Amino acid sequence: MSTYLIHPASDAELKEAIALRIHVFVDIQKFPLDEEVIGTLRVVTVGEDAKIGRVVVAPEYQGRGLGKRLLDEVEVHLAASGEFTQCKRMKLGSQYDKRGFYEKCGYQAQGDIYDELGCPHIWMYKTIERK
Repeated sequence: MSTYLIHPASDAELKEAIALRIHVFVDIQKFPLDEEVIGTLRVVTVGEDAKIGRVVVAPEYQGRGLGKRLLDEVEVHLAASGEFTQCKRMKLGSQYDKRGFYEKCGYQAQGDIYDELGCPHIWMYKTIERK
């Protein structure tokens, strides 16, 4: 009997999974391509922090609570996943004018404003709550 590993996909695996789905369902079975990515983020481990970055929701879907849902889901995953046990908090570099959104999601700004490619940012943190 074969053993299969089920886990959150890496970037490379995600690209392979999408290509496989399109190949089987669209190319072979001729189903219409009716899915779209409307939001995404990434997480990398930096010491005891889970660094969240590149949080984005497509403009036409903003204002519907999807960004908060993305952050909520990643928090649940980080708290439950064995691969992030060393992480004590989540960290993200918020565009300064977007910090209010992250504050509503429970993040707290710390430190000074810094420049990233001409855009003011501030570091924000939230403790990972484990049960």
